Amino acid sequence: MVMSRTFKGTLAIALPIGLSFIAILGFVTHGFIFGATQRPLKTEPIQDFQNVSRLSLYRIPDTLSFCGERMPLEIPDVRQRMEQTFYVELSDAQIILDLKRSTEYFPYIDQKLRDMNLPRDLRYLPVAESALRNLVSYRGAAGIWQFTPETARHYGLIVNSYVDERYNFRKATDAALTYLTDLDSTFGSWSLAVAAYNMGSAGIKSSLNYQMVKSYYSLYLNDETAHFVFRIVALKQIMSHYKKYGFELQPSDFYHPPETKLVVITHIYNIAAWAKQQGSSYKELRELNPWLINRSLPEGTWAIQLPKYAQPAVFTESSPVIEDTTDSLTSNEITKSPLIYRVKTGDSLTRIADAYGVTVSDLVGWNDLGVRRYLKIGERLKIFLDNRDIEK
Repeated sequence: MVMSRTFKGTLAIALPIGLSFIAILGFVTHGFIFGATQRPLKTEPIQDFQNVSRLSLYRIPDTLSFCGERMPLEIPDVRQRMEQTFYVELSDAQIILDLKRSTEYFPYIDQKLRDMNLPRDLRYLPVAESALRNLVSYRGAAGIWQFTPETARHYGLIVNSYVDERYNFRKATDAALTYLTDLDSTFGSWSLAVAAYNMGSAGIKSSLNYQMVKSYYSLYLNDETAHFVFRIVALKQIMSHYKKYGFELQPSDFYHPPETKLVVITHIYNIAAWAKQQGSSYKELRELNPWLINRSLPEGTWAIQLPKYAQPAVFTESSPVIEDTTDSLTSNEITKSPLIYRVKTGDSLTRIADAYGVTVSDLVGWNDLGVRRYLKIGERLKIFLDNRDIEK
């Protein structure tokens, strides 16, 4: 009991003194302890617009149009959709990559638009569809222009297990602009034509009939299509005036297509081997020709892009020589033209047949050898490879 009372008495005296000391210490050190969590005083206003909000500095123009059609911004819903899309696109870092990629694709698109007398605004449609990338959508649309297989085939693109020309940028561009021309003729409005490109012609026709309206801006549509034309207009505005919107890109920042040369061939038995023979590589060949989706090409007429610097390999006596006869043949002849093999030392009918997956009888029949089974050095043999002989 004595010790408890002593302790309580000591505590009663020490506690007030300790609290007073802490209060004085806190007052003296306030600037060092609490002041460290506060912003330092500034004598000038903050000029860091990136931290304030860059987007609040910009407004959509009072007048906007798409393919010569005025956008009715006086309608509140239309203005809100345009502003929403504009700020979303402006705030997305993807716009920088869109700008960089544009120099790879816009020159060819613009030339085709001029040739077909089509509105220049259509150059931004593939930016909205795919960001100028060979993507595949959940609906199976593919390539920069996002063709479905059915529409691609309808407009002359080959889509099969060997080739998918939706990834052939130039051919897909030609097909897409023809398709858009047809849609404009059907709907009489570029905004409806582009909406139909995104949603499907049948869907837009059904929506117009059911809702009893005639304008894209009056239609109630799924969210993607309802904003699609607005996305194109927003991309057009930002990419056409990118410096105005704070994107500082130098000419060296933009991407440019590699220098290439075109080689026309009739078939490729082994794409990797053929690429190496041409002085290139399988990787380069696939990157320059993304429409090649197999390891071989069947009979046909194919234009292959190769690096401009690529030089065909020089064959030695021990190397098989395969001659390309494309230049001397017409289109009809090319379709059925054989591979020409030149006989070298050590060759036999059996060895050549095994190498190309055919039979000795095939070689004899194709080359009218009759009963002869010996070969002459330098002799040329015709070898026909159909789809059944080409392995993946």
